[in-house]
Amino acid sequence: MESQMKSREQKRQSPVRSSYASGSHHYGRVFAIESALELDYLNLIRFQRQAEIIVSQPTHIEYVLNGRPRRYTPDFLVVEDDVRYIDEIKPQSAADKPEFRAKAEKLTEIYAARGEIFRVFTENHIRIGHRADNLRFLAPVLDTDPPIDEFETLLNATAIRKASLRGLSEFLEVIDIHPSFIRRAVAHQLIRCDLTKPWCEQSFHW
Repeated sequence: MESQMKSREQKRQSPVRSSYASGSHHYGRVFAIESALELDYLNLIRFQRQAEIIVSQPTHIEYVLNGRPRRYTPDFLVVEDDVRYIDEIKPQSAADKPEFRAKAEKLTEIYAARGEIFRVFTENHIRIGHRADNLRFLAPVLDTDPPIDEFETLLNATAIRKASLRGLSEFLEVIDIHPSFIRRAVAHQLIRCDLTKPWCEQSFHW
């Protein structure tokens, strides 16, 4: 399994494609990212915290499609509840092309035979409303320690369990908690909100 999870050496796919790294202390690794859409996907997976393992660009496979040998390297391997998912991140316009649909059908069969589930994510799955924007805002604090002490102070200070951004910010000032608490508390899901809405319009509940 370790050899399957080992990331391949990063190579530029084209002069216009970006290649960079994004690290996560929680998952103890650095991820190879080749597009802004991949980064938005990764932010979503990290925020949800349902995955036990995330590996970018795991080991490639070789297969034959329409009589031609092919080589495929997934964007991500995700393991949740011992289920292994092979995730491809693709713009919807590319995912809709007949040649990709044929490829995806073949890969679905190949990975199913290996006990793995092949999935395709597009911006229609990842960028719902303002969620991707909000997750980019939360990403820098996803690996910080949960603000448990501040959260307990909030719970003990009021019986109210819902507030607007402005209302909560003003109340935090009264009880001497820095407003950055809101960002950290949402990142760790101590405080919840509808991330598909703009941050300035949020209604928080806890």
